[in-house]
Amino acid sequence: MSSQLFSGIAVLSCVVLFLILLLRRFRQPYFTAYIIAGVLLGPKLLNVIHDPAVATELGEIGIVLLMFSIGAEIDLHHLGRNFYKPFAIVLVQILMSFLCMYALGVYLDWSASRIMLMSFIISLSSSAIVFQYLEKSGEIRSSLGIITCGVLLMQDILVVPMILSLNFISSSNASFFELIKVCAGGILILLFLRAAIKKKILKIPMRREIIADHDLQVFIGFCICFGMAWVSSWFGLSPAFGAFAAGIVIGQDKATRWLEKSLIPLRVFFMAFFFLAIGLQLDLHFFAANAGTIIIVAVSVLLISSLINSLLFRLTGSSWRDSIYAGGLLSQIGEFSFVLLTLAASLGLVEDYIYQITLAVITSTMLLSSIWLTIIRRLIYTLPPVVKS
Repeated sequence: MSSQLFSGIAVLSCVVLFLILLLRRFRQPYFTAYIIAGVLLGPKLLNVIHDPAVATELGEIGIVLLMFSIGAEIDLHHLGRNFYKPFAIVLVQILMSFLCMYALGVYLDWSASRIMLMSFIISLSSSAIVFQYLEKSGEIRSSLGIITCGVLLMQDILVVPMILSLNFISSSNASFFELIKVCAGGILILLFLRAAIKKKILKIPMRREIIADHDLQVFIGFCICFGMAWVSSWFGLSPAFGAFAAGIVIGQDKATRWLEKSLIPLRVFFMAFFFLAIGLQLDLHFFAANAGTIIIVAVSVLLISSLINSLLFRLTGSSWRDSIYAGGLLSQIGEFSFVLLTLAASLGLVEDYIYQITLAVITSTMLLSSIWLTIIRRLIYTLPPVVKS
């Protein structure tokens, strides 16, 4: 057993390293290498990784650590002063997504449940991808970065009612107690964020000891991060929400500032497993047989999503250049869409063909997002000055 484990990790590491070195020549982000590695090492090809569920669970830890880091870095006071912008953008996003899917669903004779599912899926962008872009470009604390992060956070929060809606329409209704828990958890998170915006909400004890002891910082950070993630999960919410709240606590106390950098290697490691799990789920033979349809749909999603988001950012007061850039950043379909699709499949809302097509489109938008964003950046920096203002 241990021999298989070590051989699997060794092969995985070598393949990922080779792909990273190869894709760096083409200036492609690392998550592309992780997805491709998942496709190559999965049961459909080399069969090095036999159980995709293990990679999925490890990937969830990566999402938790990512949201924890964002909570520690984001300027929540600035977000609070501009709360209405991301909130309005997300509401109109969901409405426009529903109208698009309704029109398509009527033409293709889709059921109401499928229309609702697809509108949810295309309305969500990838927090993991966008946050990484903003972090690497140093724009996460900029005005555009704050609003974009706000949009992503609002989308992530609305995943909870989306999950409940899918359970209801599948006739697998949640119990009254579960509904009470979800509502209570949502209210507590809103109260927590409100308190965090208005003032510092927590002083971590033993500050002098913590500043001098990095080991102590790490385990205090783990206790707060995974403890709040577990509490959030118990309430029926995403563990990522609790981790984000934990990051806010850490970010407000100077005694734990070193912790943010110390967790970067762990975050990178587990985030790799999240994208690896997406690649593992992808059926390459199915993709090849339906490549034309998948690519056309994926490119259409990127175009329509970019257009909608650009217009919404412009209507909320951003410059044309910032609006077009934000539209490109938010154009891909996100990781929580993958979660919704998996849930829908388990509830019997989609058959295997629709599941594979949707999974392939989600993956394609992620893989194409870096190329699309490069095109967007070249476009906005060649626009005439009158359009930039």
